[in-house]
This record gives sequence, C-alpha cells and structure tokens, in this order.
Amino acid sequence: MRKKGFRIGVFDSGIGGLTVLETCLRVAHDLNYFYYGDNFHAPYGNRSAEEITVFVRRALTKFSEIGVDAAVLACNTATAVCAERMRGEFPFPVIGTEPAVKVAAKTCSNVLVLATSRTVESARFQSLIQSVPSCRFTPFAARGLAGAIEAKFLFGKSLTLSDHLPKGNYDGVVLGCTHYVYLKSEISAFYGGIPVFDGNEGTAKRLVSVLSEQKTNLYDHRQPLDITQNTNNCLTKIQSKGVYFVGKGGKINESVFKSERMF
Repeated sequence: MRKKGFRIGVFDSGIGGLTVLETCLRVAHDLNYFYYGDNFHAPYGNRSAEEITVFVRRALTKFSEIGVDAAVLACNTATAVCAERMRGEFPFPVIGTEPAVKVAAKTCSNVLVLATSRTVESARFQSLIQSVPSCRFTPFAARGLAGAIEAKFLFGKSLTLSDHLPKGNYDGVVLGCTHYVYLKSEISAFYGGIPVFDGNEGTAKRLVSVLSEQKTNLYDHRQPLDITQNTNNCLTKIQSKGVYFVGKGGKINESVFKSERMF
C-alpha cells in the first residue's frame, strides 16, 4: 500500500492510544499520523456518555480541520459509546478499537475481559461477547486502572497492579482498554503466564483495509502541512516518522512515545 499522502488521525483519552499508534506504524508505516490524546480529561471510563461524546467530537473536529482521510478511535470506551454516531457526523471513515474477544476465543475457553466501567456497561460490548458463545467471558470493570497507568507514565506515581485485578483461574485475558497494553506482560505474569490479547493489531489491519478501498485522498485541495506554527497549533512532529502530536497534550504524548521507545 503506497499512500504516503494520506493523513490519519489517532485519538485516545490519553496515552493508551499510543500503543495503537505504534502498531499502526508497524503495519502501515508510510502514512502521516496525527495523535490527539485528551490527557486533561483522562480517563474516560467513569465519565458519562454525554461527556465522552463531546470530547470525541471535539477531537474529530480537529482532525477535520487537518484534513484527515480516516480517524482511529484508539479508545475502547469512546468506540463503545459513540463510534456509530461519529460515523454519521464526519465525512471520513471512523475506525474503532474493540476487545479482541474473537481472537482469544480461538485458543481459550475461559477468558477474563478487563475493561473500563463504561465499556463493560455498553450495549456494544455486551453484544460483542454474546456473539462468541463458544467461550466463557468474565467481564471485569477495572475501575481506576487506566487513570493509575496515566499517572504512572506522566507523573511517575506508583502503581500496585494487584489492587486493580480480580483473582481467578483463567486461560486467557483480553485487554479492553488501550492503556492496559502498557502492562501486558505484568498482567500475564499475575495470572501465571497465560496469553493476553489486545485489539491493536485488528485496528491497524482494519485501517489498512479501509484505506485500500479509497482510490484517492479524501481531500484533493487541502492545504499543505505547516509545522512552523507549533505554538499556536500545538503541533509537534517526530522527524522522519510522519507522526504529529496535536492538542494541548501534544508535547506530553510525544514525550511518552519517545521515552517508551515505541518507534
């Protein structure tokens, strides 16, 4: 796929979506990515659907101003709450991120699904797990875990994983929040080294599939990027990687992205 001129918006409530961005870069590295992390309102898991919708619409409006060809909701909560509504409001494809329950069910039969309260309670999530009756899923709303991960990576605060995870015997764990991917190895170890699944790969492959269906860029007459106005536009770039960080949290997210050596 050679679509170097394509612009892709990637949105999350904070730093969790950086794990999705990293996967997208690995799967489709020759695109221009614009990352918007809404760190100042993170986490979304305990917020109302109305608040989340307002925040997501604000981010997608920014992407519209940039002239993206597609947007990735790198947030399971945002996807569960308002992905369908956003698809009806914006002209570009909106790609969601969902728990990899179908992938887990291929090799596991008793799976713990860790997610935020808002995701677990959503009709979209309930429909998803019911679509795979061959596997037993135990949803668990890990209240506070996404916020604790955000605080750990942004402010160096301590995090005791056992405070956030339920005890039990499972043969697999699905991560229903992109923040949790930072602790994928630790979560696996907590449950005795069982496999842990996330939806990042599926999201990246779906992006590639959607773009392959587009013959030309969505916007033929958009303005070329100008990153000389970084201060006014809160726009920074990792040189040679085609990754831009937008919004008030741009520099914060760029710093985490670099420090975690995601590229």
